[in-house]
Amino acid sequence: MPASGGPPSQYLLSMRPYMLAILIVQSIACFFQVFFLLEILGGFMNVIACALGWYAWKEDMHITFICYWGMMGAINGAFDLVRFIDAQVHYGGPIFSKDNMARNIASAVHIFGPLAFIAGAVFAYRVYSRHDTPVAEGNSGAWSRDADGPSYGAARQSFQTFRGQGQRLGTVEPRAPAARALHSTGRGAPCCDRLG
Repeated sequence: MPASGGPPSQYLLSMRPYMLAILIVQSIACFFQVFFLLEILGGFMNVIACALGWYAWKEDMHITFICYWGMMGAINGAFDLVRFIDAQVHYGGPIFSKDNMARNIASAVHIFGPLAFIAGAVFAYRVYSRHDTPVAEGNSGAWSRDADGPSYGAARQSFQTFRGQGQRLGTVEPRAPAARALHSTGRGAPCCDRLG
């Protein structure tokens, strides 16, 4: 899991309203699942996932908790959707009815609840894959360009690992006068005797 190592990027902040919309739909689905349908265990698991999302949103789009929210939402949404499909295969009746409003609400919760959690998982993956992008999508990228020099990406490409002069142990004189005196008299550490 990625750790949030500072303030959120502009991209994360630009995705904040979309996450809020998904969280509101998930919260409504959890409320109906627990208090209307009385699905306590499944509803409780969905409430935990939804609470992780609210915490991530409250903490300025904390990427670690967004990932946790997305993973739990994917698992819970998939299981709830499979349970709904299984019930429809075995029941065989219409999903919505003109006469039974309670059945219509239950069917809507069973359809839109899992879809909201799966949408949250897709959203979390999208945010995770772009969470360190410095600018929001659709922006011209002026933040990443320097007025006098090359773009941000070009400057990063010029870096090469393991360039420059190296140092060997024992080739640099000790810096402190006391350490130099110990080294020249042979009273230094036993490992220093082999080097000098």
